[in-house]
Amino acid sequence: MKPRSFLQRLFRRLKKTLLSLFFIDQWVILTAKNSGYESIQWSALRPLVPSRDRYWADPFIVNEGNRHYIFIEEKIHATGLGRIACLTLDADGDLMSHQVVLERLYHLSYPFIFEKGGETYMLPETAQNRTLELYRCTRFPDQWQLHSTIMTGIYAVDATLLEYQSKWWLFANIKEEGGSSLDALHLFHADDFLSGPWTPHPRNPVVHDIRSARPAGRIFAENGKLIRPSQDNSRRYGYALNFNRITKLNEIEYEEVKESSLEPQRHGKFLAVHTFNRSNEWIVMDAVIRRWKFLFR
Repeated sequence: MKPRSFLQRLFRRLKKTLLSLFFIDQWVILTAKNSGYESIQWSALRPLVPSRDRYWADPFIVNEGNRHYIFIEEKIHATGLGRIACLTLDADGDLMSHQVVLERLYHLSYPFIFEKGGETYMLPETAQNRTLELYRCTRFPDQWQLHSTIMTGIYAVDATLLEYQSKWWLFANIKEEGGSSLDALHLFHADDFLSGPWTPHPRNPVVHDIRSARPAGRIFAENGKLIRPSQDNSRRYGYALNFNRITKLNEIEYEEVKESSLEPQRHGKFLAVHTFNRSNEWIVMDAVIRRWKFLFR
């Protein structure tokens, strides 16, 4: 190793150690109104910040009347486990309430929520249990019942469903033995999301790239384009967002191209961003902020 390279790595390691003594890096939720994925302004994003004993991430938003419900991963540092919580906002985006809506003995995150046939469902990440579990809402927003386990014996993260051309498609990063959960996007399809069966795509992993594989929110249509948000984990976990246009999606082919990306501003207060979702005119994201460790509210 060259002396300069060694000194740079040593300096970065020392800096990280010193920062960890006095600061915490915390995931928080960001909201904005009337902002598309191509016109996001960091200055327009409004942070919702939890207490220092936890973080909030993976937001999915549902609008009901004059209320906005943001389903999130809430990870408590003392337990090391994530659970699903709901932040209720009023019409102006002010936080009204916060409640836990789903908790298990294993880690939960990425509460992918969707409606079909008059019912509301959630497909949270349950990779620690090596399952993919589908929940049905019995009372919105706080009561959820396990409907079915659609896959077992699989370490699948950030599973994202898409109904497209009379089929259901499931995108998820799969961690295999000795591998990573950051760089291999797998694709499955089924005729019915409730009953399956889920057939693996013959080209799995359809994306194999730490800069763009892992899902980062709901796939959405924009001006005739099908856009898949994804994470760029090349510099750190959840560093930036990509917006990828799906150009081919069928039982034998999958292709996408990157349309744009969103990175944290240089020397800005947000250090990373890794989820994007929207509903009507509202968008929600998450980001990392750095907070002084010893000031408590």
